[in-house]
Amino acid sequence: MTQPLRIGILGGGSNSAVGQAHIASLRMDGKFEIGPSLFSHLEDENRESHLKYGLAWSSHPRNIETFLKEYAQQLDLVAILTPSTQHIDHIEKVIDSRLPFVCEKPVACSSDQLSALHSLLGRCHNSRSYFVHNYSGYPMFRELVLRVRDGQLGPIHHVRVKMPSDGFARERIIGRPQLWRQSDPEIPMIMLDLGTHMHHLVRMVLERCPSSVMCRMHEMVNSFGVVDNVEIWEQRDDGVAVSYWMSKAHLGIKNGLSIEVYGSEGSLTWEQMSPDVLSQADLDSTVATVNRGSARQLATARDRFKAGHPTGFVEAFANFYSDLADDFMDSQAGARSSASGWIRPIGEAMDGIRFLATAVKASATGTWVRYE
Repeated sequence: MTQPLRIGILGGGSNSAVGQAHIASLRMDGKFEIGPSLFSHLEDENRESHLKYGLAWSSHPRNIETFLKEYAQQLDLVAILTPSTQHIDHIEKVIDSRLPFVCEKPVACSSDQLSALHSLLGRCHNSRSYFVHNYSGYPMFRELVLRVRDGQLGPIHHVRVKMPSDGFARERIIGRPQLWRQSDPEIPMIMLDLGTHMHHLVRMVLERCPSSVMCRMHEMVNSFGVVDNVEIWEQRDDGVAVSYWMSKAHLGIKNGLSIEVYGSEGSLTWEQMSPDVLSQADLDSTVATVNRGSARQLATARDRFKAGHPTGFVEAFANFYSDLADDFMDSQAGARSSASGWIRPIGEAMDGIRFLATAVKASATGTWVRYE
């Protein structure tokens, strides 16, 4: 039996938004062992997180450099789950320690940071680098991708992806988000939070293609002056139109992630709130419901129980981590990845940042801007 990979975690403490989801996902399939980790720069929070996650406590390094110097030899890779605005700095420190890494989105927050990341990756040719794209771990989203690639829809002419929610609209009830989310860097935080995932899902369906981009951004409901609603329109040179809507300003929606793909022979729709179902329409406008029991093995290979028992967010997250483990170990062995293309190169995440930066420029100028 293959030994589990030892992963260290930076950030993602038990009081963070997503830390517990990462921990549960990493543990689900037994392919990772959580090694030395620095969940917070604050010793009390770091100690409390070790306790809540059931991990042995040893010491509290005074900073990330000290942590990496002390523990790098005990780890196979590092997960960077710190606030988005710190990612580029922490990626540099991990690269300098010669450790592979997986980074939560976004991998950068500006064009300058993106250039810096390109330089950093260029000086570590043998280091494997990954970005988190957990939403594409859902089996029925994967089935959608496979049906598009099979040509079941014919030539594609329109893709719509949406990710609305109501977090900022309920500010009076639930309070403000983390401090680092209360101001916008060069690319608004909502685009870094949500748009990065949405761009990835589109790229799973469509190959990269130059395009023209238009964007409209709003500050609708929040009291701290950040963008909370964004619409992006992309007209690709191959004739496909793509539209994006992301929001934290619309009451009654918790995470309305969905994707619709329209072709000359039919359409496919997948919604995260009904994760085990695809809707497929044909030329007669007959709409069929495709459930997980009808999906192919390539889409459901990570299933842990039979169809009829819905797949959840953390399970989809675990699918991503299991694919990452296989890709990592195949790479170590010099073999072709067995992760069936579900693990995407970090260059795709960097393309996503370039795309969002182009959208910001389009919004500022009120004109269509080229994305090459």
